[in-house]
Amino acid sequence: MNRKQEIVIWAGLIIIQLMIIFPPVRRLEQAPEGVEEPPEISVVTGWVPGYGIIVRDYKHIRYGMLAVQIVIVAAISVILIPILREKEPEEEGH
Repeated sequence: MNRKQEIVIWAGLIIIQLMIIFPPVRRLEQAPEGVEEPPEISVVTGWVPGYGIIVRDYKHIRYGMLAVQIVIVAAISVILIPILREKEPEEEGH
């Protein structure tokens, strides 16, 4: 495993950890103070999408969205590992 592959693995793991610490959350619509336009809310659920902190917003985590994000980052990392493999020099036969 070369240096570039190790960087991709570590970067993927760090990004996944950050996504778990700051997951996508949904909150009930609140009237913003001092804001002229209301936040964009879902017509169906009445939730405001955003990102929170897992220890504070654990009740409102969007697990489906979090799973999709983790799968995408993991897939990109797995795809990049063989692409970044160093090619061995081909030996010429005599």
